[in-house]
Amino acid sequence: MTNQLAEALNTVKPTVGDVMEHSVTFSPIRWKTGWPHHLRRVPPFRDDARASITRSEVFDFAADVRASGYNRDQIIDFLGAALAYRAGQTNQVMEMQQFLRNKNKAAQLLNAIRQIEGKDAVAAYASLTETGLPAKFASAIAYFLAGEQAEGEGDKPVIICRKRAEVAGLEPSGTWTAEEYGDYLARLREARDAYDASLPLDAVEYAAREFAGN
Repeated sequence: MTNQLAEALNTVKPTVGDVMEHSVTFSPIRWKTGWPHHLRRVPPFRDDARASITRSEVFDFAADVRASGYNRDQIIDFLGAALAYRAGQTNQVMEMQQFLRNKNKAAQLLNAIRQIEGKDAVAAYASLTETGLPAKFASAIAYFLAGEQAEGEGDKPVIICRKRAEVAGLEPSGTWTAEEYGDYLARLREARDAYDASLPLDAVEYAAREFAGN
């Protein structure tokens, strides 16, 4: 596999604004009607068939989680936002709804989120994938809960998916071990430092995403 991160950065030329303003279209009513009853709370989805959500807005939900001391209701609201952002309008909406309907898996995920504070990027990712949550969603939850990334910051989690991994020169397996995720982060840091060390690491992830046409 060829590492194309340098090419991605030079092609996309990402900015912090690009990252934060990136939006995804999704169906709020689809999430609302399919949200598992056993969770006893439905995220604040509107009744619209179509809406959009930005990374900045998901970060706001994550900030509420941290400010509340990882209160259950705030975690539920955040999960709705983060999963909607990652699933978009794909069939992965149903996949995630099915995951959450499994009471044991849902409980494990809520518990992992409550215990994520203080973990480094790789440990946070590992704790979420251990619940059975697919890597692209686990990495997103870890990413948003870690908070917005400052200039030059490189220690926080970032999102991974098949296309992003392939641009980084990794196998696009969809299931990456903690060690492989750590390698992914290291490759992003190396590419970032060679291009512009002042960029936050998620700018490199965003460039990989755009370069791959995801």
